[in-house]
Amino acid sequence: MTVSNIRTLLIDASYLLKRSFNGDKKNYTKSFGHIGGLYSFITTTRKLIKKYKVNKVILMWDGEDGGVDRHLIDLNYKGNRKSKKWHQKIEMSDAEIRREEEKEESLLKQRKRIQAYAEELYLRQIEVEEIEADDLIASYCINHHEDEDIYLYTNDRDFAQLIEFGITIIFETLPEPITKDNFLMHFPYNYKNALSVKIICGDTSDNIQGIKGIKEQTLMKHFPELRFKKMMVRDICKKAIEINKERVENKKKPLKALENLVENISRLKTNYKLMNLSVPFLNEQAIDELDQLDMPLAEKDEKGKLIRGSKFLYKMMRDDGFLTIYAGNFTNYVEPFYPVIMKEKDNLKKYYQTTGQN
Repeated sequence: MTVSNIRTLLIDASYLLKRSFNGDKKNYTKSFGHIGGLYSFITTTRKLIKKYKVNKVILMWDGEDGGVDRHLIDLNYKGNRKSKKWHQKIEMSDAEIRREEEKEESLLKQRKRIQAYAEELYLRQIEVEEIEADDLIASYCINHHEDEDIYLYTNDRDFAQLIEFGITIIFETLPEPITKDNFLMHFPYNYKNALSVKIICGDTSDNIQGIKGIKEQTLMKHFPELRFKKMMVRDICKKAIEINKERVENKKKPLKALENLVENISRLKTNYKLMNLSVPFLNEQAIDELDQLDMPLAEKDEKGKLIRGSKFLYKMMRDDGFLTIYAGNFTNYVEPFYPVIMKEKDNLKKYYQTTGQN
């Protein structure tokens, strides 16, 4: 972790929205309807800001059709996910279809409202069509880890490879934030081997095929060095050949899993392309919008009219019935966001001073 006056929280926003939406199904208001996803998302962000004392927040959203580039490399990529045209492929009753449609509509409604709240709270956000949040997050970490103390909130273990850049990852299901220093307390291998392990084992959540017969436990059994030093996939393959050669010399059967490893080099190469976040999939729009994240957030439009601030947020919260769920007043709820708001206001002030604008 670098010493910086900028402590940045990157949020895997699409993940947090799904977690919030599915985890808080009870909260409704007369004016908004199901508000659990919105309330839980903003409140979780509030808690993270307060706990980790961050002064910059970026919501990283999956874009529409995100992952298309990976799909072109491997047609099975995320093939296990529910199709956007699920109702054309699954036999459901009319009532079940209506419930699913209502759920999707509510999810979209709450996502749009979260994005509107974020604007008023000076939370930065980025969403680019055909680009996954993984690639936006990875690119930001690569380009900013030397200048900012970066915290990433997610539950996607793919991001473990970004530990290499000295960031801190807040995995939702782990009891403490993960850094280079405590990685081995929660994972059976060195953080430098996070990518190699994923390439070989694959990823069931994204439907990325691994090598048959090899899971993390198998790797650690035959390649204990993974715990102590960096091993490239080719190093692991080389040792796999040596292990089986030694077994044959000792009149033992070669291990089928290790044979599978060295016989599926093309799969390993494909997985490297799919999973290596050090080379993120970006298009020109993504590169441009990532650059825009370094610009100050405007408070007024070209005509000098105020476009963000507490009065807009208060009106939305009042109209939505948001504050009826929170056992407190508007000022108390927003207070933890002040470090972010004041830092962004200060950035804008310095920008005006530097450029001579007002």
